[in-house]
Amino acid sequence: MKIAEVRFLEKREEVTLPRWTKILTKEWRQRYILSKKPFTIEEKDNTLFGILSFERGQGLPAPWREKAEAMAKTLAAEGAGIIIPPYEGEFPQKILPIAKGRILAALFAFDGAAEALRRQGKNPAEAHFLISGTDEDVLSLVLTGMGEYVNHLSFFADNIGELTEIQAALFIEKGLLTEAFSSPKNPLFQEADAIIVCGMEQTGYEHILKRYAIFIDAVGNRPVLRRMDQRRWDVAATEGFYFNFEEKQLEGRRAEAVAFIRYMEFQNFWLEHFPKQQAEDIYLFLKANGFSVSGFSALGKRVKIQKKQE
Repeated sequence: MKIAEVRFLEKREEVTLPRWTKILTKEWRQRYILSKKPFTIEEKDNTLFGILSFERGQGLPAPWREKAEAMAKTLAAEGAGIIIPPYEGEFPQKILPIAKGRILAALFAFDGAAEALRRQGKNPAEAHFLISGTDEDVLSLVLTGMGEYVNHLSFFADNIGELTEIQAALFIEKGLLTEAFSSPKNPLFQEADAIIVCGMEQTGYEHILKRYAIFIDAVGNRPVLRRMDQRRWDVAATEGFYFNFEEKQLEGRRAEAVAFIRYMEFQNFWLEHFPKQQAEDIYLFLKANGFSVSGFSALGKRVKIQKKQE
């Protein structure tokens, strides 16, 4: 089984065409590309690299959507088991599994937050962690990776009634007493050293975050990340991680794809739609096999975590 990594044309990148096509108008050249060379695929180091001959936009027009599906099917026929998609832009989701890095970002969210706090010179055991949102699938993965260093945890959600069972379980299993609230005006919100976002509700709170807070978006709400980048230079906002694995550093999407093709346990967990009862075993399995957070990313770029300035 192979990994496939796909992208669109970069700005000013051109498709290699026969010389005679230079006599064609721009419109006819595009028709020729769509008909004869809609994509290219090359293989290197057991990875298939696919380029769709379309410059990324807000969406794929119908004929190009069909060509993108054809490329995904071709990748599958050539042995691909999972696709690393472009960071931005539409790409078919139903032909092969898509490695967005979201699963590892959720499972290792607390580990990432703890590592970021350490890089700031803070002790995670003394930090206040806040989970925002209650997307059931994401929240269950995030809580799976919660370490013993978490001594202060609270929840912010529109419907705090959904959290009653979770809070009770945390108290019984870990002796952790938590508080849930629905108003961002609650002082606990502004005291949070690390915020892990597990849902899309109530996201217009960038202005009240604590100075130098760690903000980890486990659901991929990119408009919020962009606003954070524009409005809060001091907040370390990230949506994914880099991982150490076998003496290499892998970007989150590639780490997820590697785990998928290397380990049947993780692959089955994925294909069975992430059953809660298996999540902790998978998290511990990945850690035992060398996966650990080594860096941070947002919107396709590295995020540097600097030591807190007093």
